[in-house]
Amino acid sequence: MSPRLAALRPLLLLTVFGCSAAALSGACSAASDDSDGAGAASSGPGGTLSGPTSSSSTGFGVGGGTVEGAGCSADLQYVVDEEGNTVQACPPDQGCSGGQCVPACQAAADAKGSIGCEYWAPTSPFYVNENPNPTTYDGACHAVFVANTWGRPAKLSVRRGATALEPTLFAFLPSGIGTNTTYTPLPAEGIPPGEVAVLFLSHKPGAQHGLGTSLECPRPPAVLLDTAVQGSGTGEAFEVVSDTPITAYDILPYGGAVSYLPSASLLTPRTAWGDNYYAVAPHPLGGGALWMLIVGRQDGTSVTLSPAQSLPGGGAVPGAPAGSTTTVTLNAGQTMQWLGADPTSTVLQSTAPIGVYTGSTYLRVTSGTSSGGGQDSAHQQILPISALGNEYVGAGVVTRLASNAPEDVPYRVLGVVDGTTLSYDPAPPPGAPTTLSAGQVAEFSSSTLFTVRSQGGTHPFSFTQYMTGTSGSSRPGCAPQYSPCQLGDEEWVVQLPPEQFLARYVFFTDPTYATTNLVVTRVRGASGFADVSIECLGNVT
Repeated sequence: MSPRLAALRPLLLLTVFGCSAAALSGACSAASDDSDGAGAASSGPGGTLSGPTSSSSTGFGVGGGTVEGAGCSADLQYVVDEEGNTVQACPPDQGCSGGQCVPACQAAADAKGSIGCEYWAPTSPFYVNENPNPTTYDGACHAVFVANTWGRPAKLSVRRGATALEPTLFAFLPSGIGTNTTYTPLPAEGIPPGEVAVLFLSHKPGAQHGLGTSLECPRPPAVLLDTAVQGSGTGEAFEVVSDTPITAYDILPYGGAVSYLPSASLLTPRTAWGDNYYAVAPHPLGGGALWMLIVGRQDGTSVTLSPAQSLPGGGAVPGAPAGSTTTVTLNAGQTMQWLGADPTSTVLQSTAPIGVYTGSTYLRVTSGTSSGGGQDSAHQQILPISALGNEYVGAGVVTRLASNAPEDVPYRVLGVVDGTTLSYDPAPPPGAPTTLSAGQVAEFSSSTLFTVRSQGGTHPFSFTQYMTGTSGSSRPGCAPQYSPCQLGDEEWVVQLPPEQFLARYVFFTDPTYATTNLVVTRVRGASGFADVSIECLGNVT
């Protein structure tokens, strides 16, 4: 099933970059001025492909389905007609699904999008995780940002394994910048509408960078342990459940500017997970190890891996030889991790939905305008094949160059269907591929903006973007103690296709950064590009 947009209302994507890492996360909100809460009606990208075979997964949507000409707004809070006009505003305890108002969490689950009520948050491998001996980097602060865009408070519950964890003891509403940041304890009734909470999940007491800066959370976390798996092995993820739809991101470690090594990822709710994936990880350049981590949604899930490169086992996790299949069994919330080889192009098929995460413990990224920076860890939750799009935008980054010239930004694409042809607007960047086969990966860079699309919805592909490290002096914007100023080190981010853009966001940037850069990508509507209202900045025309 290909995407259906019942109305081309202007939607937008926000990408937020901190001074030292890319973190899509003082709470601020942004909305298209032409959205009037409605956004676009969509049945989700759908998809009938799975590695070499097919799947009936319904895809990663941004709204509800359509019934008798009615659909749902991108934020699931309005019933809209075929022109995108609001027909009915759902009450605060409900959301839109199938062109009608239903219980809010049901609406989010039906949409299979980035808004949801149920999440698993595994702790990713961090810097020198591959070291068999303990280091002071072990147990850096793992935190999750939770944004509430609904019309009522979002009450949370958190567990790890069989242990229930009380959110009011480790969740806070942050405000301010740098050393002036304050943390207000989470109210008993939950996260207020339009606010963001930070959940400090774990750190190991005494965790610190080799330069002496602390890697602990600024407030006591839920668990005083290193909750990451060391090397290849099994572990447990944190379960975060809300009674109201939310959006979640994680960051490791929190307090990024002084940790020097952070990375952040959008978390997809487990109701949007799939049973078929083509893994993609960042390139192997850098001094760290590549890895892949999977999480089970229900007990007794059988997962079959077909890797392109042999994945080393460890502990209870078997090795997965290249060119053959390996089958493992996962329980709900259980993690399995392979570290020490490139998981890119691995095909995963499971008997129930799973979450898949990849990354590098120490990533180096260069381009035509950068020879690389200090290197950073990187991690991303990747999308199932059913959630991939056939069109993406190469939006680049806000330049950090001292000359203010555009940066040369690297991209990484992965094909999932043989015979995929790619076209670019306005023109292919140098070195960009024009065809992809299933499992084929390619990298290229561009200093100009572009769109890339395949021949249609039956040929989706994965599209990811890097941020290079800063080499030499950059434009001003660093905190006073950093001289010469070098704005930002490496990061790698999974990009979403335009049909999954939303009309409204509540986002949070790690307040330890002196500079935060925001990239806004808009979809052209019937009347052109609509203004975007950003609460903490004003109107973008």
